Amino acid sequence: MILLKLLAVLTLASVGFNATAQLALTPYATITDKDIDESSGLVKSRQFEDLYWTHNDSGDSARIFAITRDGKSVQTDWARENHQPYEGISIGDAVNIDWEDISTDDQGNLVIAACGNNDNARRDLALYVIPEPDPRKTWKTRARQRIDFHYPDQTEFPNPDRMDFDCEALFFANGKHYLVSKNRSTPETKLYRLDAQNAFVSNPLTLVSTFNLRGQATGADASPDGRKLAVITYTSCWVFEKPEGSDNYFAGKAYYKTFYAKQCEAICWDDDETLIITNEQKQLFEVKLSELIVNQ
Repeated sequence: MILLKLLAVLTLASVGFNATAQLALTPYATITDKDIDESSGLVKSRQFEDLYWTHNDSGDSARIFAITRDGKSVQTDWARENHQPYEGISIGDAVNIDWEDISTDDQGNLVIAACGNNDNARRDLALYVIPEPDPRKTWKTRARQRIDFHYPDQTEFPNPDRMDFDCEALFFANGKHYLVSKNRSTPETKLYRLDAQNAFVSNPLTLVSTFNLRGQATGADASPDGRKLAVITYTSCWVFEKPEGSDNYFAGKAYYKTFYAKQCEAICWDDDETLIITNEQKQLFEVKLSELIVNQ
């Protein structure tokens, strides 16, 4: 962790951030469940009060976990009444291969991004669309749809000279799924849109725009009205205002806040003025939009 923090400060300094302004965030809560060992994605439910969804990265079974805002598990009434351990909600027809983020759409679904691609070698990138279950009544469910996709600008698998096809950030807005790349070879992060959802084929993403986040994107979420996009890196969070008549969020007004909070992996909107961040250490942090400054 000391090495990670040092690298983060050096990165900020090299791209022009004031490294001395990088402050450690203080967690307001910690995810309590022992089965959640690496909170890789986070999203607030659009259907249930005080309910948030998270999941582990690779190495776990295909399951999701329901938690409250203060990190406590939300389990079935039967399991609670019979003092059974919470084990999340298993998802049939799905495989956990580098699950990196989770979002909600406007049709009552959760969407899981199975698109971690550290070695740039994967040809099985996918989104799993799952009807959002009631975690107090359900302990297992199934995927309604799997959407396979690929990057139209990737031609080699792997491409060791261009490590720009990893992704840990997914969001839904304007009736579409969007992904934000985690580039390692170039400073610009790419914003992609998924336009086609054809079955049994790999659908090409559409490149919308690029932006220099001065760090690697590890999570994203759009406000429910689609007007604002939040993106998290290991050392900062960004908020972009969608331009009128365009979905090129990166072209809109941008705000940011730099910080240190260990290995930040996920971000979600809590309300119009508040963002929640989680890290792999299961800590929960709160950031207010009023704390962000305008990107110059």
